[in-house]
Amino acid sequence: MSRTPRPRPFGPQERTLFRLYVNCDLALEHPRQLQSEYDLSYEELAFIAGCTTRTIERWMSQGQEPKMVKEVYLRRLSEFYFLLRCYHHIPPDLWSIICPLSEADRAILYPPTE
Repeated sequence: MSRTPRPRPFGPQERTLFRLYVNCDLALEHPRQLQSEYDLSYEELAFIAGCTTRTIERWMSQGQEPKMVKEVYLRRLSEFYFLLRCYHHIPPDLWSIICPLSEADRAILYPPTE
């Protein structure tokens, strides 16, 4: 009979990371901020946010903010915005943990320096 492994303790480092994550202000207050800097379609914004294109259309053109999960959508858009601005600070080998880079993607994101 195999024993279920015990969960790792949630110690001071984990609690600090938790506090930093939940209190992190990634700065986007509206999808328009991302779209004003990058040429993204409503479909692309919706895909990033995890909502429907219709939700983005109402939010962007009619000013109808989502009622239930606006903070979740903004968090996802903000995380993507952060990635756009700061990916070059992520060591290429770290990608293998979360999202392995193909050689073509690696060459685009991290071109060889001369």
